Amino acid sequence: MLTLLNIQRQLRLFTIVCVGLFSATAFAHTSLKSSVPADGQTVPEVRQISVEFGAAIRLMAFTLTDASGNTIPTDFARTSINQSRFDIGVGTQLSHTSYRIAWMAMGDDGHKIDGTFSFTVDPTASATAHVAAQEDKPVLWSGMELDAAKAVLQFHKALKDGDKATVKRLLADKVMIFEGGGVERSEAEYEHHHMSADMAYLKEMSVKTLEHHVTVSGTSAVSLSRSKVNGTYKGKIVDREGMETITLQKHDDAWLITHIHWSN
Repeated sequence: MLTLLNIQRQLRLFTIVCVGLFSATAFAHTSLKSSVPADGQTVPEVRQISVEFGAAIRLMAFTLTDASGNTIPTDFARTSINQSRFDIGVGTQLSHTSYRIAWMAMGDDGHKIDGTFSFTVDPTASATAHVAAQEDKPVLWSGMELDAAKAVLQFHKALKDGDKATVKRLLADKVMIFEGGGVERSEAEYEHHHMSADMAYLKEMSVKTLEHHVTVSGTSAVSLSRSKVNGTYKGKIVDREGMETITLQKHDDAWLITHIHWSN
């Protein structure tokens, strides 16, 4: 005969089982669905790593390490909005060795999931499988190993960090800046007009680079990029995609920015 105590025990057991089944189902839907490169794949080169999940999530951590445990720089940034696919640029040319990705994500209900996958870069490997996986995807990153590209990335970081000294050091005296339909024709003019406002705005934003190409010809360089910008500024929600063109000139072994064009 069922006693009150037995009924209570069975109800607790039923609840535990239901919670376990719900968690397992949620985990299955939000776990990593695929990646490029795929887990265990050997590829001739990697400029970008793509991961796709079974549901829209926020990617909270993404770390690339080589066989010696050294962390390789990427353009990963924590996401503030949920999405199922992420394309993460690699900040340097990967040498011939194995690599490991460790990631952590958060689902809609706040639960965290994590995982790892590995791949190997071998320049002598057949590119057939790699090309097949990438054949429908445009190249979104190029030239990021160049010193001119590093100067652009330093400029981006300095603007977001509010580092005026670094911004001024990277701008040519006669830099011409097109922004919001206006123009500023020198580093000094930019400093006294929009620099502080741009820094205050970017401080509140989450910026994810979607595409970036840098080319160099002699002492001249061009940087072309697209970015996704999200956040709240002065009480207004910002969710937009911006484009940036930067030209640079090399002076005494240093790359200086001579022109910037920002557009939404």
